[in-house]
Amino acid sequence: MAHAKNGDLLVARLLDLVAAAGRPGCEAATRLDLLLAVGPAYAWRRLRDEAEHARLDQGGRNRVYRDIWLDAATEVGAELEDLGRGWFEISANGTRTRVNQQRVPLDDSVTIALAEDRTLTQALLAEAGLPVPVQLVFDADDLTPALDFLERQAGLCVVKPGSGTGGGEATTTGVGTPTQLRRARIRAARLAPQLVIERQVPGAVYRLLFLDGDLLDVVRRLPPRVDGDGERTIRELIVAENRRRLEAGGKRRIEQLTIDLDSLFALEGAGLTLRSIPAAGEVVAVKTATNQNRAEDNETVREGVAPGLVAEARKAAEAIGVRLAGIDLITSDPGRSLHESGGVVIEVNGHPGLHHHYQVAEREQATRVAVPVLRRLLGVG
Repeated sequence: MAHAKNGDLLVARLLDLVAAAGRPGCEAATRLDLLLAVGPAYAWRRLRDEAEHARLDQGGRNRVYRDIWLDAATEVGAELEDLGRGWFEISANGTRTRVNQQRVPLDDSVTIALAEDRTLTQALLAEAGLPVPVQLVFDADDLTPALDFLERQAGLCVVKPGSGTGGGEATTTGVGTPTQLRRARIRAARLAPQLVIERQVPGAVYRLLFLDGDLLDVVRRLPPRVDGDGERTIRELIVAENRRRLEAGGKRRIEQLTIDLDSLFALEGAGLTLRSIPAAGEVVAVKTATNQNRAEDNETVREGVAPGLVAEARKAAEAIGVRLAGIDLITSDPGRSLHESGGVVIEVNGHPGLHHHYQVAEREQATRVAVPVLRRLLGVG
């Protein structure tokens, strides 16, 4: 055990040396970390799949959003023109609007930029009296405050960039040791000079979508999972899931399921590795961050959500000033307010992905959230 810990420490120091070259160094160190963890064979396959996914990603994403907006346009009696590259012009009764995938002209650029500043957003939410995770903002090149924070916490922590476009990019959960913190710091520092470490809150992730204060939909988002068959390793199951997504052209899920620190730490916490072979029918959570989960891992929620919890989420949107807001929160009991359950608001999304509300386990039960959005844009209905 001591030998393994010494080896981990040496690897961490090596990664620190590579990461000392700024953001390019952090990018190289992150890839080196993955290479050392999963081996060259998978690392090469991942690079190949990432290249294929990059070629298909925008096309698949654009097709998904074309279907979403075409359905909404048909519902409100409007006409849709595909301008290309995910841009659509929609018109009705002499009024027209343009949208780009999930982006709509409701909120100004300043408001969107504010929503993307995670540290300021969390401060504003706390100032509004909303429960947020206990956290610390620290400079990416000075790990001492984060190490002190980690030592004071009773449980696991989350490390993420202090700003960005959301989507859980470069977010690592399950951080419980100084070595894990060093690795997570390098991964997040690729995207921002200031990082956030916060206490990890137990519970499920819920996305509440609001339009001008009106609740449009609630989706419960489970961690990304794979189904064991008693034969393939977890790594092989992840590869198979990505092939399934690629072959479906984005209709099953837009995002690729990537093996990263979040997945490595999640498996480690469950006593598993990428080489583990789950039994037939066994469901394994392969990450904690939810953004890359399957459609089967998302559930439309229409009952059992406490009015107090909805009011808190609405207040979060109002605190940031976002008209179309995707409020992400964690709670162990949606039937109670966050203050009652110990839950927290973790993010306010200014360009919330509408596809999360369509790509759910029971698609016939999905809420067609683009319809009321388009009605508001066109001033119809």
